[in-house]
Amino acid sequence: MTRLRVAGLRRMCRQVRPALRRGAVAVLAAIAMTGCTPANLTAQQQEEHGAALYQANCATCHGGATGGDIADIPPRHNAEGHTWHHLECELLAIIRNGMPHRSGLPDDAPTMPAFRDRLTDDEIRAILAHIKTWWTDQQQQFQSEVTDQACT
Repeated sequence: MTRLRVAGLRRMCRQVRPALRRGAVAVLAAIAMTGCTPANLTAQQQEEHGAALYQANCATCHGGATGGDIADIPPRHNAEGHTWHHLECELLAIIRNGMPHRSGLPDDAPTMPAFRDRLTDDEIRAILAHIKTWWTDQQQQFQSEVTDQACT
């Protein structure tokens, strides 16, 4: 290489390095921001985060606020469903560990997959916070009371 060419490359490197540093700082800041877990969020932010997680992980089978297309397999999570009858610790365990085929259901009934490898406990709690917005005040109060008595 000629001296002019080497000098030109060095000059170009000096100009590019600051931009690379700024880019690296931006990437590191973005990574740090992902540390904002639902545990750090307000109740409203947690519910909104849960809504997005529910849409991405649950809505295909369980449907939205009005329920799914299948009778009650998988169960609806709205006020007409029975999710609110369950203890919160029970619901957390079902989402974490899944639910294998249960007797009394048709052989082709869908089963609940485990999400322990896909969702954190905070994300699961955010999903439950979202689901609870579909329940009546009385259902929320009942579920809270039985959870307080039974889950430690």
